[in-house]
Amino acid sequence: MPSWPAAVLFDFDGVIVNSEPLHFLAFHEVLRGERIELSEAEYYQELIGFDDKGAFKHIFAKRGRELDPKTFLRVMTQKSEKMMELIQARKYHTLPGVDEFVRALWWHYPLAICSGALREEIEAMLEGVSLRDCFKVIVSAEDVTVGKPDPSGYLLCADQLSQRVRRELRPADCLIVEDAPTVIRSVRGVGFPVLAVATSYPLEKLSDANYVVKDLKLPTVAAAVPELQLTDL
Repeated sequence: MPSWPAAVLFDFDGVIVNSEPLHFLAFHEVLRGERIELSEAEYYQELIGFDDKGAFKHIFAKRGRELDPKTFLRVMTQKSEKMMELIQARKYHTLPGVDEFVRALWWHYPLAICSGALREEIEAMLEGVSLRDCFKVIVSAEDVTVGKPDPSGYLLCADQLSQRVRRELRPADCLIVEDAPTVIRSVRGVGFPVLAVATSYPLEKLSDANYVVKDLKLPTVAAAVPELQLTDL
């Protein structure tokens, strides 16, 4: 195993698959049913980095609307159902370079996913793009009490991966691959190094990361992070 990093932890939506348009469509439809209009610009500017719970709380609070438990359960259920409809219709694909990058890393590093998405959604999309076998651990929205941008999910992810590989993995030992500036700042604060990919935000918004790339194509990542061992597939 290479000396650094000892593991690579991935965000999911907007990093591995182009699922952010699906999330926007699902949020838009559910919120419209609550007489709340959500624009695409507002979604991309404000909601990326939140899990579903945090996103709904943010939008209802911003609109001055109460989010009582009954409404909260209803919108969460409807959002999950709509997402699974879109996933089953195969309205997503991996982002540029991801297939080769993940497979190239898989030869050298234990890999994991930490996402604010629901496990069912993550598993279904990973199976759909034939990458499920590459990830030893998945931490999803159901696994944490506080969602992203809080770093607790990534800390849990590193701990679970440590148990799987039977080796202590501190934050400094793990490279995180992320696209959300709020999450990048949060995880850097607890010691994780970050490779930021400009799939959801422009490069200049990702300056808090240790490394920044425009995509995850092998030549791009190899030039930005020479420490990584990548098997050229």
